[in-house]
Amino acid sequence: MRILKNDRGVVMIAALGLVVALSALSLVVTSSGQMSALDGALAQQAAAAFHQADGGAHFGLGDQANFLPDMPTRVTDLSASPADLDAELRANYLDYRILPGNLMIRTADGRVRPAQFGQGEGLGKMYFFELESEKKAAESGRDSRARVQIQAAKPGPCADCGA
Repeated sequence: MRILKNDRGVVMIAALGLVVALSALSLVVTSSGQMSALDGALAQQAAAAFHQADGGAHFGLGDQANFLPDMPTRVTDLSASPADLDAELRANYLDYRILPGNLMIRTADGRVRPAQFGQGEGLGKMYFFELESEKKAAESGRDSRARVQIQAAKPGPCADCGA
């Protein structure tokens, strides 16, 4: 009991404990803020990479050289193209399919009629292609990468128009 009567150092121990607790709290808040900033930067990089790859895939849809039947894989560097994207586009011919005879199409004059392309058989014939665009990473581990794949179809020979 005599030791408790001499309480001159208790305030110092309590103050040190409070300083340690406040230091730990400030360390947690600081590291949390840094992680939030890092997460935001990574999310921005990932979104930019996706938009580069998506833009490359949609640019490839407008290039008729990507839709030639029985073509080998065609690779296009889009940084040298008019699109000026940091992406690479690969176009692959997949296959040729005959679609059901009840396929309806809208003609240039706005009328809807049964599809008659395909040597007059009444069946729609389509060529199927795959476009894969990938945003190229400038530095491995530091730059986000993204890949977008699109499947597209092109009508086969037209019995009505002779093409």
